[in-house]
Amino acid sequence: MLTGKKKIIRASITYLIVFTAAFFLGAAIGVRPLSTLKEKPILGEVQTKSGETSELIPVSEVMNYIKERYVKEVPPQILIRGAINGMVQALEDPYSVFMEPEEFEDFMISLNGSFEGVGLSLDVDEETGEIIVVAPIEGTPAHKAGIRPRDRIVKVDGVELKGKSIDEAVKLLRGKKGTKVTVYVERPGVKEILKYELVRDDIRLKTVKWDIIENDIGYVRISSFDSYTSEEFENALTALQQKGIKALVLDLRDNPGGDLDEAVRVADMLMGKGLVVFTRDRYGNKLEEYYSDDASLELPLAVLINENSASAAEIVSGALQDSKKAVLVGKRTFGKGTVQELMPLNDGSGLKMTIAKYYLPSGRSIDGKGVEPDVEVSLKKVESSSYEIPINEDEQLKKAVEILKTKF
Repeated sequence: MLTGKKKIIRASITYLIVFTAAFFLGAAIGVRPLSTLKEKPILGEVQTKSGETSELIPVSEVMNYIKERYVKEVPPQILIRGAINGMVQALEDPYSVFMEPEEFEDFMISLNGSFEGVGLSLDVDEETGEIIVVAPIEGTPAHKAGIRPRDRIVKVDGVELKGKSIDEAVKLLRGKKGTKVTVYVERPGVKEILKYELVRDDIRLKTVKWDIIENDIGYVRISSFDSYTSEEFENALTALQQKGIKALVLDLRDNPGGDLDEAVRVADMLMGKGLVVFTRDRYGNKLEEYYSDDASLELPLAVLINENSASAAEIVSGALQDSKKAVLVGKRTFGKGTVQELMPLNDGSGLKMTIAKYYLPSGRSIDGKGVEPDVEVSLKKVESSSYEIPINEDEQLKKAVEILKTKF
């Protein structure tokens, strides 16, 4: 059974634009105010008689000056919103965002409700600021239309995305079922801008698919981690074991991540007793630790990863690698390993802010680094996602099978 410290509410680990709002796949377990994370004093903080910190005095002075002298009357709330947005933008972190009440409400609904959209997992190129596709979610409008991992979204319905945040991009892509949205993308190696006209739809993700290959090797693909993934995975694993498999391939390629708790539960079924992942704040303090119990898959295991395996997928593959439970085959993973915490504000707005990094059992961080495979194998059809490659042409899968056959 999964064990661990009390979970904070988080927007785990990567954006999934599947439905009505910008959201990170993640289970809302509880809220920890940001103030509880301050285990060391903030340097230079001096209290004034009014209770304000000295650093806030210029802010108050500017606000009062605008209220008294600006040529037009400006509602105080507008000024406060601008100040908050400015503070968050000063972090230069694409994952830290201030949300207005309506946006925050949509965000919270999206964590627990049903959604409508096009089915894209997005991230931000930290060097260029461009919005990039981590992976289209299998079976969604974006996937069916042919949008691919690493495509760069440059425009949505005539609105240029240059300089836009992920949340702003999500707001443009979301919408009611049956409505249309036009997405323009740049693709590596293709000169012209590609245009996709998509129809938004209801999307219920089935994140686990399984099969038997080579007569006696089980194959399980996890496309992302949502609140049902561990249950689906357990059912798949049980069915495969009942059929007498001698080894297992776990395919995490093009998996953008999702619910951390579900990812840990999947690892728990495979790796045996031990630490799965832990988090540290900026002071180096451990915030959370996740452990698995004694249950373990007593079969040879290979895990497929690629450049688009991100976040929760990296945690599962990295933990299995560190515990020496599996051999990793493919390419180095995406490298997204930060924790975002949600803080509701008293006016209905909210803040989503990066507060920690994830670390694998060995102590290594995946953020910006990814997980290296034990056996590196490239796909010949580099322009295709792994979803589109026939099994007999899938060099990474063929190598995994070859390795497993030496173990039984």
